[in-house]
Amino acid sequence: MAVVHGGASAPGSSPQIETKQDGDAFHFMRATSSLAFGADQSVPGTSLVSSPTFATCGEAWTGNYDDGGIPFIGPVLWAADPSIFAAPELSSSPLGTHIDMLHDSPYCVGIAHEHDNVYWVFNGDAGSLDRYDFHAPHQPGADDHSDGEVWRYAAGLLERVPEVPSHLAYDAETQRVYAADTGHGRVVALDTSSGYADGSITTYDLIATHVLMSGATLNAIVPPGTLEAPSGLTLFRGVLFVTDSSSSRIVAFDRSGRTLASIDTDLPAGSLGAIGIGPDARAYITERSLGRVLRLDPATSAP
Repeated sequence: MAVVHGGASAPGSSPQIETKQDGDAFHFMRATSSLAFGADQSVPGTSLVSSPTFATCGEAWTGNYDDGGIPFIGPVLWAADPSIFAAPELSSSPLGTHIDMLHDSPYCVGIAHEHDNVYWVFNGDAGSLDRYDFHAPHQPGADDHSDGEVWRYAAGLLERVPEVPSHLAYDAETQRVYAADTGHGRVVALDTSSGYADGSITTYDLIATHVLMSGATLNAIVPPGTLEAPSGLTLFRGVLFVTDSSSSRIVAFDRSGRTLASIDTDLPAGSLGAIGIGPDARAYITERSLGRVLRLDPATSAP
């Protein structure tokens, strides 16, 4: 994990990059494709009464050392406080510094925060949107995940493209999850208030709730043909910003899928990944081909 200090938040200074690696990164951060910041909360077993948290997920079949084994991988919850995340005295423990994990979403290529410790992920193996509730975190490096829950929506209706992120955004105002359905070349919206329990899904965690949801409404708000390979996606002030991995364009849509603006970055195909809008209202984009983060200044860029 790279932590950026300074730069935009400290005018006149150059950003400083700090690299931190969890003690069991092979399992908990294997092939990490995406992250989402979540709720501030206390961390059991520490003195922290309010730490920012975030969750990650990885594009791997399993987090185990035996790749031919069971598909034992899924979203991981972390404390972002530097006294916890990858702290040397904690990171040396057998299970690193994570504060929760559930293991039911292989080839995860996107994640979004809903509320509290509830997250949505793009399950690239099942072609689904999986909703997780970690509930209460455990102390760093522990392994009691028994209070976790998972619900699987739209199974088989989405398609991942290997090594291309398919990011998500949760819209609290409309209770919809937006997803870059890269394999089908479209952006979809899932109505999270729809659907019904229709049996169970296989889980490798000792959790009571592992439900298959059927009948949920999934609409293509940006149909195939507008974008080639939608990848990064974020929602900001009612506008959906999407990166196209194939064309290296960034396109803005309203919630109904109407195109508002489009910018051609002139970068090579395959360059663009994630996009996020910062507190300065500027867009920050990952350039996957060179391992960089770029900032887009709307004051100097034409739509």
